[in-house]
Amino acid sequence: MSSNSINDEIVRLQNIGKIFDGYIMFVLIIFGTTGNLLNLFVFIRIKTLRQMSNSIFLIGSFLGSLVSLWSSRYPRSILNITGVDPLVGSIVFCKFRWLFGRWGLNMPFTCICLASIDRFLMTSRQVYYRRLFSLKRAYIMVILSSIIYLIICIPDGIYYSGYLCTASANDRALYKQFIAYFNLIVTNILSMIILGTFSILTWYNLRSTRQNRQINHLQQQVNRMMIAEFASTRQNRQINHLQQQVNRMMIAEFALAFLTTLPNFVYNIYLQITQSMIKSQLRLAQESL
Repeated sequence: MSSNSINDEIVRLQNIGKIFDGYIMFVLIIFGTTGNLLNLFVFIRIKTLRQMSNSIFLIGSFLGSLVSLWSSRYPRSILNITGVDPLVGSIVFCKFRWLFGRWGLNMPFTCICLASIDRFLMTSRQVYYRRLFSLKRAYIMVILSSIIYLIICIPDGIYYSGYLCTASANDRALYKQFIAYFNLIVTNILSMIILGTFSILTWYNLRSTRQNRQINHLQQQVNRMMIAEFASTRQNRQINHLQQQVNRMMIAEFALAFLTTLPNFVYNIYLQITQSMIKSQLRLAQESL
């Protein structure tokens, strides 16, 4: 390719990237914010859901997603649409972006992983396992995870400062390398292993439960005929039905989280392999798309 053709291709890729990171990202921010707020309303409003340990993990995931959208995605979207960086001239927004941006990236994945473990335990036939994740323990795990991620993000909150919200490459070199491996190992590899493993185990538990339910169907019919226990049986059926709905929803959520993590995992592997290579402007434009 000639020099002019290469330059034209670079400009074209950059323009496509601006459209995706600008307008399309802004639309996704609006839809994502609306969806997460509705999910928060449902899981906080409905008493039965609010009393489930799994709901605490989901609420943590929804909050983390909201923070990620508005701390890291929103400034990038506005920059590509208007050419104005919202972080410039605002020290508060600058600190918020670099302190909570990565926190908002990791918290949803961590909470989804905890939710997958919770669903496996709750669908187990062992009573001991079903009692491991209580409501109080769920709160503690979410709070501890949040604090740990905030501590990990503190260096970026310190490094990025000034009117332009920039950081010295030399000062941040060691921390940058740590974050690269942290994202690769914890955010990508560990999350995928946990999600994949416990999703399969949960599916197996649900399948076993369905088979046992068919075997005991006749006994359940007899129990329903007992008028004295009617109210209790009806309430238990409603709770079990809600639990089954949540389980189906979580299986779909786990599959979606796994599939969305996979491309990021492959990309991070690629970056680690090629980080010492000298890349052309065209290749950099292709990678940033």
